Amino acid sequence: MTWGRLSGSTGARQNRCARCSMRPRPKIIFEWCLRLSSSRGKGHGSRSPDKDDVIIGKVISVNVPRRELRIAPDTSHPERFHLLRQLRLKTRENQTLVFPVASVRVIENRVIVQVNNLSADEIAAARGALVYVLRAERFPLPKNEYYIDDLVGLVVKDTGGQIVGRVTDVWRTPANDIYRVLDDRGRETLLPAIEDVIVEVDIERGELIADVSVLE
Repeated sequence: MTWGRLSGSTGARQNRCARCSMRPRPKIIFEWCLRLSSSRGKGHGSRSPDKDDVIIGKVISVNVPRRELRIAPDTSHPERFHLLRQLRLKTRENQTLVFPVASVRVIENRVIVQVNNLSADEIAAARGALVYVLRAERFPLPKNEYYIDDLVGLVVKDTGGQIVGRVTDVWRTPANDIYRVLDDRGRETLLPAIEDVIVEVDIERGELIADVSVLE
């Protein structure tokens, strides 16, 4: 296992500096791509989720009399909940539900969604469910910002073109994100997402270029 150097240049730079040619640090947008089964749910407005559905939160409690769901957001854009007209859920029983949204409010780090035209049993069934949106409904990102699941699976090459492995996970730390890379033999390399290490990310080509020499 190779550990990336976590000290040094960790400050975010949004633009390339003409004088010093420093690369901007990649910024990770926190939303998870679901890998769900295609079985159809039986709930209100049910539909079959597919591999392009994206987790944006989890229902942690419900208030049946008030028809409210309390959600812990799992997204860098919690304001997206204000734009929802429907709340898509995947329950712990692998049931898919779609609830009409009446109102949304954000209290500290929680999102409260009030729903319409549902029975007490339907609302109660949402407890513990994952909240998701379609991949096509994601916010477009500016340059140097990436969704986690767009990074997972990228082929990692060093600056000489040699394959290091593939990104298998992204870990979030207070200092910077870390990309976990495994090669065909299962050897692990941890790349800190800082400008000293990440040279280029090309989602369309499916490649990430890294200067692994600084890890030695």
